[in-house]
Amino acid sequence: MSDKVRRIGPSGKGSGVKAIANRLKESVDTSAKVLDKGFQRTRASNVERSHEFSVMWISFGIIVVSSAVFFLIGFFCNGDWTWKDFFYNMACNILAMFVVVLCLDTLVNRNRDSRVQREEARKILRYNRLISPEIEMYLVRKNMVITPNGKTMKKFQVDSNFTVRDMRDMYGASELVSDVGISKIRRYGHYQRVLRDHFEGLIQSVDFTFYPEIADAAMRYLNATSYGEAALDAVISYEDTRAGTKSMKTMVIAMLKEEPEDGSFMAANPTMKNIYLVHQMINDQEAAVADYLKMIKLLQDQDTSGYMKKETVEFE
Repeated sequence: MSDKVRRIGPSGKGSGVKAIANRLKESVDTSAKVLDKGFQRTRASNVERSHEFSVMWISFGIIVVSSAVFFLIGFFCNGDWTWKDFFYNMACNILAMFVVVLCLDTLVNRNRDSRVQREEARKILRYNRLISPEIEMYLVRKNMVITPNGKTMKKFQVDSNFTVRDMRDMYGASELVSDVGISKIRRYGHYQRVLRDHFEGLIQSVDFTFYPEIADAAMRYLNATSYGEAALDAVISYEDTRAGTKSMKTMVIAMLKEEPEDGSFMAANPTMKNIYLVHQMINDQEAAVADYLKMIKLLQDQDTSGYMKKETVEFE
């Protein structure tokens, strides 16, 4: 047995190490053939800066050489050129060069900024084509939650003035055929999360160098959704929860009907505190969506080319 170990151990180990070394060598050779040895990552800003300096020095050299050529022509021909004239002429040319380069640089930067701004605006408006239908879905479900039975619901109302008591019928079935038997609060929870995901995608996709107000509106919606998410999940869960022999949904509806008009979060019991948080979340979401829609409308009006004009629902 010891002979077997001695025979397999050293020889096996040596052959294994040798095989690994050969594989590593082959992979290095293959990588060397595939990769370009001269390839280096360079920042775009460095490339632009290098190009600007090279253009400036080339222009400077051209001016010096051309001034020297004209001076020699005047010097060897019958004329009154002197060294003083030469240096004066060269100084004037260099000054003119810097003025021209400065003006051209300003013009190029302005054109570049204008192009980047147009591209950013079009990118926002393209993404808005995904967000706009989800805002419509969100508004309809939100307005069903905050409109009690007997009151006229405005489907696409953005800003609303409602109280916690107005949410007393949120556990009723949705009035839309597409929701079929699902409660209003549950459908609202789904669509407000869908809209949150779209706003997150917008924030991640655009730099917002020129339109930070749109990013601010989207972020305020995300913040409102984040701090109210746990409370909303709790309110939705009351629909399927029982407290002894009674269902939590029945108890919450009774609490909402008895809640005073001047009720507050601090005076509410733990169950009602979640309702108040959802109430505040909806108010903050409405303000954020209203600002977002206003900024998008301004952006569409600025697009004189009509590139991203689109018929949209009139939000109230």
